[in-house]
Amino acid sequence: MKLNCSIVDDLLPLYLENDCSEESKVALEEHLKECLACRKKLARMKETNIIPQAVTAESEIQLTNYVKKVKRHRIRIGIVAILISVLSACILSLCFLTIKDMRTQANPRVYTVEDGVYNLTSADLKTTAADVGNYILFTNNSQIKVSIQERDNIGGELLLWNAKDNSVPILYGNIDSDTNTCTFTGLSSANRYRLTYSGTEETVITISEGRVVSFWSSLQNVLSEIFVIIQH
Repeated sequence: MKLNCSIVDDLLPLYLENDCSEESKVALEEHLKECLACRKKLARMKETNIIPQAVTAESEIQLTNYVKKVKRHRIRIGIVAILISVLSACILSLCFLTIKDMRTQANPRVYTVEDGVYNLTSADLKTTAADVGNYILFTNNSQIKVSIQERDNIGGELLLWNAKDNSVPILYGNIDSDTNTCTFTGLSSANRYRLTYSGTEETVITISEGRVVSFWSSLQNVLSEIFVIIQH
């Protein structure tokens, strides 16, 4: 069967899609062997058909990569947002606990203690080295601070005793020559204490709970409490 060029024009799209009959295919291929113009036309049609497919495939790859990139970016943003939220919550909690500790230091709760016990929470004790050992001390803080007025009398040794057991002192201390103070820490309100000083008997001694109302001091207290909780 002989085909002319106009019929071949109609058959070429079907030929490219492999939708024409076997008889038409054979006739079209016979015509293409003889007709250079139709062969060129077929070549152009093949190029036009392949290029869009390549472009489409490349576009799909680019789109897929873009979607993956957007997903990764969103995941990173989500992780950063969670970290910032957690960090902000921790900072706010620390600030809250620190301010609460500052208020506690400024206005400590004064507990009623037994007769014969000096309550350092209600007032500082001012006495002499000769008489300081006669007092039984109570602190609602974790420390007791000892201060002296005379710089010339800082050579004596301070001993802190458990008032219920006078056999062995529980802590030893010396007055710091720069601050004229000595602080005993790690104490408990469950215990009662007694203090002796081996310096000059006339040395004036002031004993307090050593409360410091400042943000950084309270922050240190809070961090110390958190560290103790973590250890346990």
